[in-house]
Amino acid sequence: MSVHHIRRSTAATAVAVGALAALTACRGDDGRAAASVSASQSGTVVTDSSDDLGSIIIGWGEQHSDNEITTPKPEDVTARCFGNGDDLAVEISAPHGWNIRTSHPSQVLTVENTDQGLSGDIDTTNVYLDGLRSVDWSQPDQLDIAATAAAPQDWNSPYGTGRVYLSVHIDCTQ
Repeated sequence: MSVHHIRRSTAATAVAVGALAALTACRGDDGRAAASVSASQSGTVVTDSSDDLGSIIIGWGEQHSDNEITTPKPEDVTARCFGNGDDLAVEISAPHGWNIRTSHPSQVLTVENTDQGLSGDIDTTNVYLDGLRSVDWSQPDQLDIAATAAAPQDWNSPYGTGRVYLSVHIDCTQ
């Protein structure tokens, strides 16, 4: 093995270790509490009820109840932010077992309900209008979700095909 090859391998290893350390520093911690949690700022009604406009909405099904569509108060929802800008990832926890995870710039949300034993990825991508986004990352260090999407097929709903409803804004600015 030549000296030049060893130096190049050593340099590549150093770069890889540095990149891994940087990723670990950004994502390996416990993150930080969100600056604020509020209703979506999109002005979009995600359920069939216009009464829900201005409320945080997290749930699925057809009825407003603890087991289906919930409207928690902002102080009852916690969010943790990891990274910043294009590297932002957010974890949201809400009453009645709801947890949501996503990262910039994804339109896919990992949603689970620990009380009901539900989990799955919810794809909010608008197949008709590419510019219309249910998960909005356009403001630096902020996440706005205003989504109505099909529930995973293994989420058995008494109403037939289940829908997931999400309306929440997370401010991760420091």
